[in-house]
Amino acid sequence: MRLTTRLLLLILLCMAPMIAALIYTQIDLRHRENVELGALALRQAELANADLDSIVEGGRQLLLATAESGLATDCSKRLTALAGRLPAYEFLAVADPEGRIACASNPTLVGRTAPAWLAGLSRTGFSSGVYSTEAGFGAGFLPLGLPVEVDADAAGTGLLIAALDLDWLAQRLQQIESGRAASFRNSHLTVMDRGGTVIARYPDSAQWLGKSGPKGLGALLEQTTPGVMNLTSAAGHQYVAGYVPGVSPPLGVTVVAGLFPPDVLGDLDRLAVPQTALVVLSTILAALVAAIAARHFVLRPIGQISAAAARWSDGDLKVRAEVSQAGELGALATAFNGMATVLEIRDQERRSQAELLESRVAERTRELSETNNRLQVEMAERERSEAALQEGQKLQAVGHLAGGVAHDFNNLLATVLGCLELIQLRVAAATPDRERLSALVARASDAVQRGARLTSRLLTFSRSQQLAPRPADLNRLISDLLTLAGSTIGRRVRVSTELTPDLWPALVDPGQVEAAVLNLCLNARDAMPDGGQLVIRTANETAAAPTADGLTPGRYIRISVADTGTGMGADVLRRAVDPFFTTKGPGASGLGLSQAYGLARQSGGTLRLESTTNQGTVASLLLPWAGEWTDTEPLLRNVEATRRPPLSLRVLLVDDDQAVRQVTADMLRDLGCTVTEAAGGTEALRLLEGAVPDLLVLDYAMPGMNGLQLARAVRNAGVSAPVLLATGYAELSDDGEATDQVFEAMLRKPFTLRDLHAVITRLLNQTRGGPNVVTLRRQKHG
Repeated sequence: MRLTTRLLLLILLCMAPMIAALIYTQIDLRHRENVELGALALRQAELANADLDSIVEGGRQLLLATAESGLATDCSKRLTALAGRLPAYEFLAVADPEGRIACASNPTLVGRTAPAWLAGLSRTGFSSGVYSTEAGFGAGFLPLGLPVEVDADAAGTGLLIAALDLDWLAQRLQQIESGRAASFRNSHLTVMDRGGTVIARYPDSAQWLGKSGPKGLGALLEQTTPGVMNLTSAAGHQYVAGYVPGVSPPLGVTVVAGLFPPDVLGDLDRLAVPQTALVVLSTILAALVAAIAARHFVLRPIGQISAAAARWSDGDLKVRAEVSQAGELGALATAFNGMATVLEIRDQERRSQAELLESRVAERTRELSETNNRLQVEMAERERSEAALQEGQKLQAVGHLAGGVAHDFNNLLATVLGCLELIQLRVAAATPDRERLSALVARASDAVQRGARLTSRLLTFSRSQQLAPRPADLNRLISDLLTLAGSTIGRRVRVSTELTPDLWPALVDPGQVEAAVLNLCLNARDAMPDGGQLVIRTANETAAAPTADGLTPGRYIRISVADTGTGMGADVLRRAVDPFFTTKGPGASGLGLSQAYGLARQSGGTLRLESTTNQGTVASLLLPWAGEWTDTEPLLRNVEATRRPPLSLRVLLVDDDQAVRQVTADMLRDLGCTVTEAAGGTEALRLLEGAVPDLLVLDYAMPGMNGLQLARAVRNAGVSAPVLLATGYAELSDDGEATDQVFEAMLRKPFTLRDLHAVITRLLNQTRGGPNVVTLRRQKHG
């Protein structure tokens, strides 16, 4: 038998008798304690039930005495007098057979029909109700009812009710229980009605009054005889509950007395201390004996082996365990020593292999690191290229869409504007309604002008709009922009303007400036997510010397957009105008400020940014002065002004849009031209084989062969007549040679009769050749 086994058996043999005796004693003691504790809890419940029975019996006697004294006359006055002398009752009342309160000690109850607290009372004998409340009558009461004859003529039996004050009941139970169970600190007494609602509790009656009984007490409502039950409190403590169910007097009231075993059995537990101490002392002695034996026979040799093992774990495999004792531990030490010898030999082999492997791994790691660095650089460059390509493709697609929409819309506007001008010419002959019809045409032409501005913004958004600088009133431009874009900025932002009355005219492309100012306003709005103040100012400014941001000396017009938003730090402000740089997240393009900066630089001005974190930003556009200029010419001039000498030209008109072609042909005929129409490039080339016209008017966007391609084909066919290119696009696209070598003039749609006459006149007054091209754009008019 092994030594450890002998020590274990020795300890068990020494402790077994004492442990068995202690277990038996504790089991017997606990059994007797539980029996006595249950009897004590039941006795407490029975005593409390007797006290409660006497209280309810007192209420019954009160009702009997009141009924026998008669209720026929001065009922309310008598009940009021009785209630004033009886503090135990909230009120006294009489209910007739229909449930209406005939009289009561409190006048507010008289006339009430079938109060809720009548439902639990019996009309066949004295009974108690359930927990009830009534406005103006304290925290609650328990109605006690006695059947009475309210009126000899009435059919049925009424009720005489006494409302037992539950606050008074709680105080009464506290007086009784505080003297009866003063030594039981954690004991409690709970009184519940037949529905399980607490009507009194000791202690903490106010906390429990009117609520469902504590956890587990609901099961006692179904009991038929007094008894004892083990329950668990809401705090998780075990306690013994003695109960008297509601079937015992007083009927409908359940009384539960709970006792916590530590309060009652503390003295009995203290009696077990000597026995426990004896067992503990015996255990300690046995442990000492086992410790001495273990130290001599087990711990000492094991310690020697452990010391050697610790040296082995540190790498000193030359150490050997020294054990003088024979037996199992001696054999174990010999086995460990042999293992150490084998490990020493293998460790030497491992070290030599590790050195060789480390040299190879270091070389390979260096190669992999260099390769990985190259891959990281290439991957980063590729990701940047792909991101830029995707962004460019997305913007190109949006630009194409915007350009296409603008082209189609410009065709519609060209048709409408041409028809309006032709109508205006014919309205001149009308006598009665001439002025009214002229006003209608003027309003319609103004709507066409607003549509032209819209297409200009679309083309600006597509970034295909070529700059067409001309004198412009920036105060009027900003006012019109806020009228059209106020809802876009949002209602949370308060927008105001401070416009200089005598502002100089600026030499700019109005559509591009509108887009730039709108971008600055939208940036300001985004910087104020919770709302704020946005102020747009204009001012005249003169640069006397060149500035650091590239502004040359001269006169400039300043447009400042100031907000009270989050502002920008120095790092963000330094990169604010970089293309695609944004702090708004993945949904933003990062082109707003870069477009505004590009417009300002291309126009001969600059963009200046001033910003402070959490204080706001001021973005200022400085644009060049246009010199002396006034903008007073209307879109459609009067009839007399538009009538000019006939041009007498043979014109070949090519446009795939029938409506645009027809109205343009009518405008040319109105100018005195002879017009031949063609719906496409193939048909136009065929018509040129018969007769050469004096002028070719070509639409740019046509299926199959666009206007540039047709113009090149015309030149290749030897036709030298001037070519006027009409287009709704902002930018022409052609894969051939320079586009300005195949046409002499370009006219932007929609155009007026005056525009058409002006460009044709200029064509006739100049000679074709060189790179000069006559380009007439739609002007912004008042």
